[in-house]
Amino acid sequence: MVLSVITSNLIASYRRTHYRVGAGCNSIFLCIDQYSESLAKFLAASKQSCAAIVSAYNPYSQLASNEENLEAHEQLRNLLQHRPYPIIESLNIDPTGQWPPEESLFVPGLDLNTGRSIGQQFNQNAIAWIDNEAIPRLILLR
Repeated sequence: MVLSVITSNLIASYRRTHYRVGAGCNSIFLCIDQYSESLAKFLAASKQSCAAIVSAYNPYSQLASNEENLEAHEQLRNLLQHRPYPIIESLNIDPTGQWPPEESLFVPGLDLNTGRSIGQQFNQNAIAWIDNEAIPRLILLR
């Protein structure tokens, strides 16, 4: 078993995060390791068998300025716009309030290896990845 350099407290924080995909009344709220009927319906309707939630905020979970985070998020959006995937704005919300909300992108059709690579490119510790079971999984990147 390969051990991660990410602390157990930080991993626990990622696991309790609420991932809001989209905005308004059509939002889907996701939690790690919990099946989502709304997500299953969305994946089926969009004919996708997988998806990822990727953020560029706070590289390696070191708080960055709002300007740095917004710039990194825009770079992530630009990178994904040049690929054949739709993107949906999402928000990662820590229910304890320890971490400020982080903008992210929900990317239907993004396979695990590509999701990992993009997360690593933006110095992230983890991504959330979903397969056809509609259960978000925490994927550690270091």
